[in-house]
Amino acid sequence: MMRHRVVPLLIVTSGLFSVLLAVAVNVATGGVLPGGLQPWAWLAWPLVGLLAMVGVGLALWQQRLSAAASPEAAPPPVALPAELPAAPVVLGRDGELAALESAVGGGAQLLVIAASAGTGKSALGLRFAQVMRDSYPGGQLYAALQGASADPVLPEDVLVRFLRALGRPDDELRGDVVELSARFRSVVADRRVLVLLDDARDAAQVRHLLPGGEHSLAVVTSRRLLSDLLGASVFTLGGLDPGSALELLAVTAGGGRVAADPDGARRVVQLCGGLPLAVRIAGGRLKARAQWTPTALADRLVDEERRLDELRLADRAVRSSFQAVYDELAPGEQVVFRLAGSYPGASVGLGAAAARCDLDEQAVADALERLTDAFLVESPAPDRYRLHDLLRLFAQELAGGEAAECLERHLRWLSTRARPGVWLAEEREDIVAVLHAAVAAGLEAPARRLIGAVHPLVTGGTEHAYRLRLWQAGVAAAGEDEAFRVRALRWVSHSYGMAGQVALELQTAEQALDGAERLGSDVREIALAAWRVGDALRAQDRFTESEAALLRALDLLAGLGAVDDEIEVRLALGTLYNTFWKPELSGPLLARALELLPDGPQPVRGWAVLGLGLAHKLGGDQAKARDLYAEAFVIAQRSGDDFLLGYCLQERGWLAAQQRAFDAARADFTEMLAIFERMRSGTGVGGAHAALGEIADMQGQWEAALAHYDAGAAEFERLGMWVRLGEVLLHRSTVLKMLGRELEAEAARERGEALVGDAPLHRGPGLVRRLNEPTEEQ
Repeated sequence: MMRHRVVPLLIVTSGLFSVLLAVAVNVATGGVLPGGLQPWAWLAWPLVGLLAMVGVGLALWQQRLSAAASPEAAPPPVALPAELPAAPVVLGRDGELAALESAVGGGAQLLVIAASAGTGKSALGLRFAQVMRDSYPGGQLYAALQGASADPVLPEDVLVRFLRALGRPDDELRGDVVELSARFRSVVADRRVLVLLDDARDAAQVRHLLPGGEHSLAVVTSRRLLSDLLGASVFTLGGLDPGSALELLAVTAGGGRVAADPDGARRVVQLCGGLPLAVRIAGGRLKARAQWTPTALADRLVDEERRLDELRLADRAVRSSFQAVYDELAPGEQVVFRLAGSYPGASVGLGAAAARCDLDEQAVADALERLTDAFLVESPAPDRYRLHDLLRLFAQELAGGEAAECLERHLRWLSTRARPGVWLAEEREDIVAVLHAAVAAGLEAPARRLIGAVHPLVTGGTEHAYRLRLWQAGVAAAGEDEAFRVRALRWVSHSYGMAGQVALELQTAEQALDGAERLGSDVREIALAAWRVGDALRAQDRFTESEAALLRALDLLAGLGAVDDEIEVRLALGTLYNTFWKPELSGPLLARALELLPDGPQPVRGWAVLGLGLAHKLGGDQAKARDLYAEAFVIAQRSGDDFLLGYCLQERGWLAAQQRAFDAARADFTEMLAIFERMRSGTGVGGAHAALGEIADMQGQWEAALAHYDAGAAEFERLGMWVRLGEVLLHRSTVLKMLGRELEAEAARERGEALVGDAPLHRGPGLVRRLNEPTEEQ
């Protein structure tokens, strides 16, 4: 209002000033004022000066009021972008989120979340950014860099958008990437800004997009490590654990679907390998197909040839996700990925990978390391590599027509490099997988050569489980080679026998003998198969049939002059006769075996000495038995044959028990049990428990005796050794009676008698001779 009053006064003053100035000029130039004004003419100039001063004062006052009423315009407010998309559901990543928060709390300003396609790294990055957004009030910027596409976003395009989002005028949105980056850092230098850069291709795409202020945070997700970003804290992701994967399936498919079929749901997440993308797609398929159960979907996924086809829903597919990453690779890396990556087995070594690719080892090693950085390959140990199951299936698809030749090179490499020790320890599991792949591909002859190369390396009593798998593959690889099939069946039977699976032992032994007799051209093979049948029959306490088969084998081998084989059969017959209390028959057989054997601490000599000692014990010569047991012990210890040592402990323990040295007997049987448990020999474990039960029984320790009898009975029942089971049940019935449990005792006695039936008397789990050192010829 003061401004409105000043302006009229300033106008009036200016008007008067003009009039008086005219008068003053008129008077000064000789003019005359009208009538009565002439005497006041002298006042004209003072009044002009006074009005001039008043006008200047009013002008200054008006300007001051204008400044107060209309201050200088304040700069426009700085834009505060909030660009983060909504975060998806993230399950099973609490540990990773906590680790990211801890890194920021420790001062980290650049976080890289690196993982393979489909692991949920983008979802985790977005969830973490949403958690942290309140800590960065200066704004949150987001860019999808499309690093996995054929046309990744240029960093200068991202910077232009960032600057525009931060409110910068158009004239600041020009320049090259270096100028734009410098301008971006200047704008956010004093602000707390969070920048999320999703799916970065490489460090070069990211480097210019990082804020420079010390209070800002950048989060980058990528399918590569990006370890060359200065100051980056790198976090890697694996698949979800089974529980989290199951929870994710429930969220995507509907909890009721999973709860109604938990076993099927577990199979689905297992076949998805814990890959979040695969689990989400599987869940989406179940949700879209109300009539499907998780079991139905799992049955479709179990077929490896169609699994990637099944893991597709609308525009989401596991295969296309992998394909985008594969397309980024250099040609040499693509070759290594599809040929080395399509290996069968749990992992592949560098040497085998190079053989599969038919390339130099160093070139393959370099490519595999780059593939590891790209999260297409894992390296669980130096020079050893593996792929996620779904990636391996993708690599197999890519290999296509190259697969058979690649597999043949792998087989040849394994066969020529086969050696004991470290090599065998590293390759043993892959050998079996390669054999199965070879049979499926029709490469039976190379598979047989590989078995022949590896078999002599698999020695010792603890190897029977692996030898079983090796020769089961051999049966499948036999093809039209019937002689090889017979040999494979013999070794399968032998391995079953070592594990105490007596029914399967006899079944495969009889198949081997039938095959050998049909061929008829190899007498030695017939003899070896008959020996195998005889040993399997002895394990089932079928004395007469076992004796006939072993005598047939001995007769054939003696006629061939096959001394080593003859010794083995003599040991088997000696074991049979000792088991059924016929020392008068076992003694001469075993003595002759010792005569045929060379001196030295070979395990086979230890078995002969131990068996002869048992024959002397059964014949009443305890002193001779003790001496021979001691000799067998020395051989077992020097040769490192644990199987022999276990049975030495058994016989020495029974000798001590006979002399009522129960503590010594218990110590021997306890050590025997530990050995056979380590070797996973069911017969040995059952025999040790039965023996410990008898020692406790002899001392009136009923509860301890019952516990051991129960353990031994369970083992013999699992193995189908019914006579042995019956004997243990009879011992158990007497203990139950001593404990006053009459009804249980009677039931155990009745079942025990039924199982033993009219089987001939024998001395329990007897001494068993098993082949320890397989040779290629056998």
